[in-house]
Amino acid sequence: MNNFVTSVPAQAAARCIIETARSLNLLDSPVAVSNELAEAEKTLIVKMFQKMDEYMKQHGEELAPDVVSSLFTFVFAKAAEAVTNMFNHKEQEFNMDGMFDGRIPLYADDAVTSEFKSSQFPFLCAGNYLEFTENRADDLADCNPLLLLFEALKWCFRLSCHYAITTIENHHKIS
Repeated sequence: MNNFVTSVPAQAAARCIIETARSLNLLDSPVAVSNELAEAEKTLIVKMFQKMDEYMKQHGEELAPDVVSSLFTFVFAKAAEAVTNMFNHKEQEFNMDGMFDGRIPLYADDAVTSEFKSSQFPFLCAGNYLEFTENRADDLADCNPLLLLFEALKWCFRLSCHYAITTIENHHKIS
């Protein structure tokens, strides 16, 4: 028997990130997906859960807003790297440096790096997510806050991958 349940709050957290992307016109075309990026997402999320477990054992379960912001920026940067690695046929390895402190190294295609460094997407995702959890605190009281956060982070990663793919494709059309 599975312990799977549907989660309306998790769906709402995902929608919060999707609406953030829509507000920045990042969804003007169908969302780009690939099997390789789905595998990269799975690898990244598992590694992040492991790091989060270590972090919470040392710092407690309450995450400060700056840590939440760092997590969104982290998955945004890792999406840029994953897309770059996919286009360069390189293995997907994720350096976990900067996950909690915002000092995240970025190793990506030059066009993607330039575009991503000027983007407000991860900051808006973090802000909108924090506002969502604050405004719906009563509705979310019975939710596992970590699973809710990771649902939002997964969507940030997916839509950031789409953004990176679109950036690379547009750059090559111009070049």
